[in-house]
Amino acid sequence: METLCGGTSLSGFISVGCIVYDFQTLLIGLVAVIVAIIAGIPVWRQLRDSNLQTRISHRETLAALLRDALTRFRKADESISAPLSTAYRLTHDPSGEPQEIDTENAFGLEQIVAGKLDWYLVLLAGTEHENIEARKAELQVALETLDETLSNAHWADHNDQDDEYRSIPDAEWAQIVARCAEAKIEASRRVSEATAAYRSLKGAQDAWAQTLRTRIAKLDLQIAAAE
Repeated sequence: METLCGGTSLSGFISVGCIVYDFQTLLIGLVAVIVAIIAGIPVWRQLRDSNLQTRISHRETLAALLRDALTRFRKADESISAPLSTAYRLTHDPSGEPQEIDTENAFGLEQIVAGKLDWYLVLLAGTEHENIEARKAELQVALETLDETLSNAHWADHNDQDDEYRSIPDAEWAQIVARCAEAKIEASRRVSEATAAYRSLKGAQDAWAQTLRTRIAKLDLQIAAAE
C-alpha cells in the first residue's frame, strides 16, 4: 500500500484506499498514545501519593524533634535561670554594679550552682545541633569556673590552717587567704560570664527551634498543595 500511495498517478479507488490507510494509521497511533496515558495514570498517582506520604512522614519527624527540643530547653531554663538570677543578685548591687560576695553567700551559692546543669551539659553532650553543642561547652566552662571561684571565696574562712587532718605551711596558707579575698571580688565577673554564656546558649536554642518551625511550615504548604 505504501508503494501504491507513493505513486504519482493513481486511480480514484486507490486514492480513497490510501486515505483510509493513512487515517487508520493515525487512528492506531492516537489509540496507542491514549492507552499509554491511561496506563500511566495509576503510576503517576502512585508516585504522587508516595511523595505526599514522604512529606507527611518528614513533617511528623520534624515536629517530634521540635517538641523534644523545646522540652529540653524548658527544663534547662528551669534548672539554671533561678540560680543565675540569685548569683547576680548576690554579686551586684541594686544599681547593677559589681560587689564583693561574702563568705556565707559564696558557700550557699556554690551549693546551688555546682552540677546544676550537668544532666544537660554533660549527659546530653553531643546530642544536639552543633551550634547548640558549642554554646553548651562554653556554658559548662563558665559554670565550672564560677564554681571554683565560689569555693575559693569561702574556703579559707571555713577551714583552719592547722587541724587534726592537716597542717598548711604559712606561705601556702597566705596564698590561700589571698586567693579567698580575690575570689570574693572576682565572683561578680564569673557570674556575668556564666550569664552571658547561658544567653548565647538560649540564642542558639531559639535559632534551632525557629529553623525547625520554618521547615515544618514549608512542608505544610507542600502537603496542602498536594492533597
